[in-house]
Amino acid sequence: MQMWHLRLLGPPALAAPDGREVRLERKTLALLATLALEGTLPRARLAQLLWPDTPGGAARNNLVHLLRRAKGTFGEALVEGADELTLTPNLRVDVRALASATPADPLPLGEFLSGTEFDDLPELADWLLVWRDTLAAQRTTLLTTWAAQAEADGDVAGALGQAGRLMDLDPLSEDAYRLAMRLQYRAGDRSAALQTYQRCKEILARELGETPSPQTVQLARDIDRGNLAVDVTPVRAVRPLPLAVLRPPLLVGREAAWAQMEEAWRLGQTIYVTGDAGIGKTRFVQDFVGSKGRALYLPARPGSQDVPFSAAARNVRARLAAAPHVTLPDWVRRELARVLPEMRGDEPPAPISSPEERLNYFLAHLEVVRRTAHGFAGIITDDVQYYDQATVELGAFFLTQSTPLGAQGEVPRHVLVYRRGTLPEVTQERQDQLVQAKLAVRIDLPPLDEAAVEALLDELRASDAFCAPPGLAGELQRLTGGNAQFLLDAIRHMYRTGEFSVTDALRLHARGAARLIAERLTHLSVPALQAARAAAVLRDEFTLEVVAAVLGVGLLDLASAWEELEDTQVMHGERFSHDLVQEVVLDGTPPAIRRLLHRSAARVLPGLGVHPGRVAQHWLDADDLRQAAPWLMRAGEAAEGTSRPVEAAAFYGRAAAAYRELQDQEGERAAQAAGQRAAP
Repeated sequence: MQMWHLRLLGPPALAAPDGREVRLERKTLALLATLALEGTLPRARLAQLLWPDTPGGAARNNLVHLLRRAKGTFGEALVEGADELTLTPNLRVDVRALASATPADPLPLGEFLSGTEFDDLPELADWLLVWRDTLAAQRTTLLTTWAAQAEADGDVAGALGQAGRLMDLDPLSEDAYRLAMRLQYRAGDRSAALQTYQRCKEILARELGETPSPQTVQLARDIDRGNLAVDVTPVRAVRPLPLAVLRPPLLVGREAAWAQMEEAWRLGQTIYVTGDAGIGKTRFVQDFVGSKGRALYLPARPGSQDVPFSAAARNVRARLAAAPHVTLPDWVRRELARVLPEMRGDEPPAPISSPEERLNYFLAHLEVVRRTAHGFAGIITDDVQYYDQATVELGAFFLTQSTPLGAQGEVPRHVLVYRRGTLPEVTQERQDQLVQAKLAVRIDLPPLDEAAVEALLDELRASDAFCAPPGLAGELQRLTGGNAQFLLDAIRHMYRTGEFSVTDALRLHARGAARLIAERLTHLSVPALQAARAAAVLRDEFTLEVVAAVLGVGLLDLASAWEELEDTQVMHGERFSHDLVQEVVLDGTPPAIRRLLHRSAARVLPGLGVHPGRVAQHWLDADDLRQAAPWLMRAGEAAEGTSRPVEAAAFYGRAAAAYRELQDQEGERAAQAAGQRAAP
């Protein structure tokens, strides 16, 4: 087979089997590079990437002509397939060789598609940036692993060679300079090690206007004084976290609250559980309801507040998934199609235009609740602070019904969980009224006291070689304020460092939840951090498939990064381990990267049938008013269609403001007219 060679790392180039270099037109290069990294893609998807502003049929025709021109230029087709396209087997691509590379291979170190930009193709431009970071991280991981293997085998020269390649790959990486300095010193060349430090210092000053970190400076001082041990320091094995840390004992510090739950359960009251972020509300409630029987867990998600019936739609999906045997009547499916695109037929449902139609819509939701409630001991609604007002009103409607749940058997109990002080005023007032009428009870989970922390340490002592010094429980309680999330993060830090005491380093890391979680994130690989950032930007209802689409990576490539996120307890399945983690990831994402991810999300989500309000918000977060304005108009229309005039008027008002800033008078007038029509 006559082999072609495509170089994508460094300045791109295509070499024919006879060795001649073939000129690549820019969109042909984009086509080959996309297929090289994504594998097989539908024609329609490629046409959309390469001609985003061209109608579908015309874009696909453009792709046909591009493939024909490329075949004429090359003398043969390097892309094959009918509805789906892929590269031919006789085209070798350098990036594909990374997966099987060995230390002896000449690993290309150039930037992915160096010198190539796609500024006129926004989605492809985003894709290019993400893959540049991903491939650089892959090569860094390979070189670092090879260097460590060589050093462990006593091959200092081989390890130095890999360290040199690391510095070439990223001339601004202090990690690479420190590795090279240590290896040079170990090889007996202290002068070379100090010259490497000087090179690091000069490059950082010239490129970034910065000085080396204290860690790098200290290493240089130790080398200069001859104080650095030359033996290879064994890598300390990471101690597996004991079960008592991963999942603390059930009743540690929660005996009184548990007794309150038991009494409320006996009386059939609605139970509200509140407390600070990270205090352990969700775990406590899940364990309690689980002790009574099967629980249906309905978590809300950040980002739902501004989209009418967003939480209600999520709950319907969760209920139907938990009760797959349930068949909904046609009239219920027609009503739910207003917020569930997967239930729509050929024609979209007509907007709600009367109180009777609004009641019928509410009754459809109630019918889902009734049909899916059987067999559950309790319903857990978590993070109620993220509920949109429309869903809150729907829940209030449920409470007015004489038999809102359970077509047969005992009615499931309702437990609602929320963060202290975060409920909207009107929601808080309704809750207060129910509590005063003895129809509901509110349980506030306090921080863990010193005795509870001591009980947890006792569990660790019994299950693991954990020698807690006297007074550790009191120190940990004061350090973390008794917050369960902070406490467990502090203990994880102890296991990771091997220091089972409250050290200065632990105090530094424990200055608030954000610092504790941010420290955990620093240990992530670049692909895993990118995946976490994309999920944080998506906020509500992200899945692996959606995250992969937003990042422009293959699902299999994302899988290993996601496994890392689960291993480090950043993720639990397809959700963040805690909403605090999601907030810290989002806050720690650089603004430029955040805007980039919002742009990508805004392009991906319309194809998934999400509410236009979500798409609009992503464009707003991406600072793109021109794209946001029409989506805000669509969001207003969608709100009108579900009889939410207040929300509709708000969307139209935001659209008018966007058009005004864009100096689009026609658009502003249309938005204002729509707002006047929708206003209640």
